[in-house]
Amino acid sequence: MIRFSRSEDYAVLLVNELALNYEISRIPLSQIAKKYNISSLFLRNLANTLVHAGIIRGVEGKKGGYLLVKSPGELKLGEVLTVFSDKPMLECCSYGKHKNSCDKVDICPTGRVWRKLNKEFLDKVSNMTLAEFINYRHAA
Repeated sequence: MIRFSRSEDYAVLLVNELALNYEISRIPLSQIAKKYNISSLFLRNLANTLVHAGIIRGVEGKKGGYLLVKSPGELKLGEVLTVFSDKPMLECCSYGKHKNSCDKVDICPTGRVWRKLNKEFLDKVSNMTLAEFINYRHAA
């Protein structure tokens, strides 16, 4: 099972909100924190990390807030996810939780299938733009 960290999950949520408002205005973090009941401090830390990575930028002042550096059609989810982790955790069985590698990896047919499906999923997600993500979400 693919598991994204809380940071990865909320970072995608943050850039998704910025993408939805890309043409409209800058969005204050307090607005996003309130809408999704997320700690403002946690969201601010995520935003700072994304600013340093060049994904978003902040504007101070009365009409300040955050915005995407790239358009939603250019920014890929993989760019956001890799800021927090080189690769999301791919747990396909209970062995992954307790060991760095499974000693049954060479003989486990189901593990191979899960790892292949997980890789295909991650490849698809990593190459998906925010615009595609938003459209995909509305089509679901």
